[in-house]
Amino acid sequence: MTNFSENPLWQRFREAIGLNESPLGIFYTNDPPEGISPKEGVHGCMIGLLQHARNKGKTVYFDKTHFGCPGGAYYMGFFESPRPNIEYFLSCGIPGEMEGERYIKTPERAREYFAKMIPRRAPATYCVFKPIEQFHDGVSPEVVVFFASPDLLSGLFTLTNYALERTDAVFAPFGSGCGTILTYPLKEAIREQPRAILGMFDVSARPMVERHILTLSMPYTLFLTLLENVSGSFLETESWKKVHRRIQKSQGE
Repeated sequence: MTNFSENPLWQRFREAIGLNESPLGIFYTNDPPEGISPKEGVHGCMIGLLQHARNKGKTVYFDKTHFGCPGGAYYMGFFESPRPNIEYFLSCGIPGEMEGERYIKTPERAREYFAKMIPRRAPATYCVFKPIEQFHDGVSPEVVVFFASPDLLSGLFTLTNYALERTDAVFAPFGSGCGTILTYPLKEAIREQPRAILGMFDVSARPMVERHILTLSMPYTLFLTLLENVSGSFLETESWKKVHRRIQKSQGE
């Protein structure tokens, strides 16, 4: 099989945009993966575990008993609810029982958020994350997520709008770090005009990524559209070359 890394459109895109870190592809499978998974019963943020995929090229996977955080399991579609009294945890808390994070003003507003969220149920046993370059013909991710700096995001953001011939092709919804890299993009995948999702504004997840990093996630079909629209775009202009040189310089520091 041919590696995705040998795709000429991908190679041109990666060079033009200035990527140093491969985006992660996300998919579900019933075949037990070989890689890293949270230990059963051990709590931890899934975003932190993804560092193994981002920086070491490892496969990271989760299932109904190995998920790290109940919230992550919920957003991956393994649980129907993230945790008991989640509406109080995200808002005002329960005096004497639970401290609230105060991300949402009231429990009522939090209930409204979850009534609209409803992640897709996991279609298979394992949810798998690995670098896009490790995918082979016949296996494709459902979602692709970039972990990117502001300069790199400016290129990805502009190319997304350029490729889709829109000015609102990137959406930045309220949500957890894991919700914005998977749940929202899966919802976009079934829309007539899917958008990319700008995320990692989740205060609780911020310590799990570098201070200058945000995410841009999208359905795989949208990712392929970006690859097809490099030629003729702003990525060939002197304006972008100035930003590109700064990206390259920062990655070399």
